[in-house]
Amino acid sequence: MAFSMFLRNSVCTNLLRQQLAQIASQPTLTHRSVTSAISIRSVTLNDSKTPILNSVRSFRTTQVRLSDEKPHDHSKLWVIEKATSAALVPLVPLGLLIPNKIIDSVLAILITAHSFWGLEAIAVDYVRATIFGPLIPKIAIGLVYLLSIATLGGLFYLISHDVGLANSVKQIWSIKAEQKS
Repeated sequence: MAFSMFLRNSVCTNLLRQQLAQIASQPTLTHRSVTSAISIRSVTLNDSKTPILNSVRSFRTTQVRLSDEKPHDHSKLWVIEKATSAALVPLVPLGLLIPNKIIDSVLAILITAHSFWGLEAIAVDYVRATIFGPLIPKIAIGLVYLLSIATLGGLFYLISHDVGLANSVKQIWSIKAEQKS
């Protein structure tokens, strides 16, 4: 699979053609002329004489690859997800040490985005149309969106109309400490 994706890459194809052109233009051990060397057209991947390589290049497994639309680049989203997770590590203690509305708002957005991506991955991976039919996965994704919107709205309400996100966590911890003493 990875090899077929590598072969479909235009950079790979161009480099392969350049290397073949270099090989074909170099004199061989018998000092044959360039005109008697193998023609570049007969060894390139686009030639119909190589059906195995052409079938590897056109191998498709997913609906996105089968569609005529330009496939989306999900590697950027993966980087954003990892950056969000990494940003939460210093921001949570910072929000508890310096509680203010700006840090609380950034935390609310990052926590909601992190939760949304996790719940969406669960819904997509485990509530599949092949198992549950076409309707249930759409409902599951809709519930993920609804839960994320409600979470973000609730956190913003807590930040703007109450003590804030960090102070709420501190109040919950103080209740637990008062019950023990």
